[in-house]
Amino acid sequence: MSMISDIIKESLALLKSEHKNITPDNYMDAFCLIARKKGVIVEDCQKLQKYINKLDPKLSKEIKKYNVKNLDELFAFLNSQIVRCDPSKSSELIEAFTALTNRLLQTITLLHNKTAKDLANTSLDKIKYLHDKRSVEIIKEKWFDFLTNYDDSFLKRLDVYCKISTDDLKEMIDDIIKCLKKEEDKEIFKSLAPLIIAALAPSIALSMDDELAALSYELRSSPEILGSTAVLDDIKNLIKKRIELDKKEIKNKISLLDGLLEEISAKVLDMIEKSDLSGKQIAGIKEQLQRIDFSKDSFELIQQKLITLAGMLESETDSLTQKMQDNQETIKKLRLKINHLENALHKAKKESKIDYLTTLLNKRALEFELSKAEENFVRHQINYSICFFDIDHFKMINDTYGHEAGDIILRAVAKILKKYTREVDVIGRYGGEEFLIVLPSTDLKNAVYFANKIKDIVYGYKFLYKDERISVALSGGVAERKMQKTMQETIEKADSMLYKAKDSGRNRVFPMGD
Repeated sequence: MSMISDIIKESLALLKSEHKNITPDNYMDAFCLIARKKGVIVEDCQKLQKYINKLDPKLSKEIKKYNVKNLDELFAFLNSQIVRCDPSKSSELIEAFTALTNRLLQTITLLHNKTAKDLANTSLDKIKYLHDKRSVEIIKEKWFDFLTNYDDSFLKRLDVYCKISTDDLKEMIDDIIKCLKKEEDKEIFKSLAPLIIAALAPSIALSMDDELAALSYELRSSPEILGSTAVLDDIKNLIKKRIELDKKEIKNKISLLDGLLEEISAKVLDMIEKSDLSGKQIAGIKEQLQRIDFSKDSFELIQQKLITLAGMLESETDSLTQKMQDNQETIKKLRLKINHLENALHKAKKESKIDYLTTLLNKRALEFELSKAEENFVRHQINYSICFFDIDHFKMINDTYGHEAGDIILRAVAKILKKYTREVDVIGRYGGEEFLIVLPSTDLKNAVYFANKIKDIVYGYKFLYKDERISVALSGGVAERKMQKTMQETIEKADSMLYKAKDSGRNRVFPMGD
C-alpha cells in the first residue's frame, strides 16, 4: 500500500514540475510512467498495449513508428487510417482479383490433368459463395495439397523407349507419334527377317552354313538391325559369295559325275561286248555315250541322253539285278555298320562338348561360344554380359555329406540354371563347382538382376540328400563386355567380382566396378 502512495505522490510532483494541469488523462500518464519505473504492473496501464496486440501486425508496427502513448492517440491514429481508406478502390481491386481467380481456374479446367481439373471446378462452384476468410483458406489449403502431392515422375517412363519432351503437351504428342512410327518400322523388320533368312538358306554349297547361322541368329534376336547399313552390306556379300560358291560347287559335282560316268561307261561297254547284243546295238550305245559332253551340255540334255542310254541297256539289266540281289545282304550289313559308326561319331562329338555330370557345356565348348559372342560384338556391336557363379562352402558339403551329395547338388544347380535362362543364353560348367553364363544383348544392370534372381532361387531351394536338407548358397560375379577392352578382360573382371563377393561374406552378387 505504501508503494502505491509513493507512486501517487511522485506522479503529482511530476505534473507540478512539468507545469501540467492535474487532469485525469495527465494524471494517468504520469502514474503509469512512475509505476513502470518502479516495476509495478498496473492493469489499467496495460490497456493501450492490449488493444495494439489485437490489431493486424503491420498496423501494430506502424503504431510503434508513430510513438502512440495513450488511448486517445491510438484512437486518433486509427481514425486517420479509416479516413485514409478508399472503399470504392478496395472493392474494385477485390472484384478484379476475383475475376482473375475465376479466369485462372477456368484455364486450369482445360488442362489435361484430371485431379487439377476436378479441383478447379470445385473451386469455381464454391468461390461464388465465399463470405469469410476461413472459406478462402480452405480452398487455398486444397490447392497447396495439390502442389505438394503432384508427381509427374510417370512422364520419365517414356524416356525408356524414346526421347519424349515433357515441357509441352503438343511436343510430347508429336514425340510419341514419332516413337510409334519407329515401333512400326521394327514390326516391318520382324516380318522381313524370316524372309531374308529363308532366302539365304543353303542351296547347293554348304561351306557358308556357319556364317548364315550367325546372321540368322542375329536377325531373329534383333530384327531391327536390318536397318543397319553394315548388316545390309553383309547380306549383299553373302548373296554374292553364295552365287560364286554354288557355281564352283556345280562345276565340281559335274567333274566328279563325269569321272564316275566314264568308269561306268567302260564297265557297261565291257559288259555289252561280252553279251549277245548285236553289233548295231553296241554301236548305238557307244554313240550315245560319246555324245555326252559334261563341259558343254546342260543338265536337261545330259538327263535325256542318259535316259536314252538306259532304254538301250534295259534288256541287259536282268542279270545285273540278280547279282545286286545276291549282294543285298552284304550291302545291308555295310549300311547298318555305317549308321552305327555315324551315330557313334555324332555321340562322340556331342560328348566332347558336354560336361558328363551336369550335362551343361564344358569349358572347351564355353570358350567356343564366347568366341562367337565376341565376334558378334566386334562385327555388329551386339553387347553381352558374363556371369560367374560358385557354390559357397562346397568342400565342406563334400566333407560333411560325401562326394555323392556334392554331385547331386551340382546336377540340381545345373537344372536350376537351365530352367531360369533364355534359349539364347549359354550355360556351362567352368570347372569344379564353378559355372559360367553368357547373356547376349544384356547390359550390366539386367545381368546383375538375373544373377541376383538365380542366387535367391538357389538359396531358397530345398536340396535333399538321404532325407536330410542341405543348405546351398551361390556367390556371383558379373561383367559387361562393352565396359572392357577385350573379351579376356571381361572374363577376368567377372571372375574378380566373384571372389570379391566371396571375400565379402558369400551368398551375394558383385557387379563390375562395385
